[in-house]
Amino acid sequence: MILIRYSKLKGAEFIPHLDTLKHLTKILRRAEIKVNYSKGFSPHILMFMSSPIALGLKSESEYVFIDTEENAETFLEKFNKFSPKGIKCEEAYNTNKKVNIACDIVDATYYIDGINPFDVNEILNLKELKIIDKKGNEREVRDKIISLKFDKNTLIARLKFGNDTLRPDYLAVKLKELYGANHINILKKSVRFKGDKTAKEYLES
Repeated sequence: MILIRYSKLKGAEFIPHLDTLKHLTKILRRAEIKVNYSKGFSPHILMFMSSPIALGLKSESEYVFIDTEENAETFLEKFNKFSPKGIKCEEAYNTNKKVNIACDIVDATYYIDGINPFDVNEILNLKELKIIDKKGNEREVRDKIISLKFDKNTLIARLKFGNDTLRPDYLAVKLKELYGANHINILKKSVRFKGDKTAKEYLES
């Protein structure tokens, strides 16, 4: 079994989640990577993706767990040889540990450019922070913000992800309302697994 980290950049960020799954499936077939299938009437590749991100959000840290006997090093080489522009396998790990990819990733770090600089403690010291989701519903999200800090003019936001996701674009809209902003650009930079671990640490635990 293999856990891989892949990026969605250079236009691939506009590929919807289900279409990304189709692209990954095609890559595996074209690369002739041997994978295991589910049993039953309609067998499908045993491949499990991390929770979806918003359309248009760039990412260097998407994960997928694949049931295969392929060696991680050769997998990475084959994958990238047949992957479309913008989708690239950045890391691959062999593992005997089954990863519940949708639940085991618990937070993500985003680089948000365009928000006017502000004192992050104004947000972190709040007891409540409400945002409006795409359905127009008001949601309380302060407990989903783990940390905020600025590196020069880039806001680095660590937010809950997975079963308890705070979408960074929703947060960015709220911060724009409060502090103003120019063109907002968001990059999903990294994730942490249960126990505040990297992928490698989590697989070895």
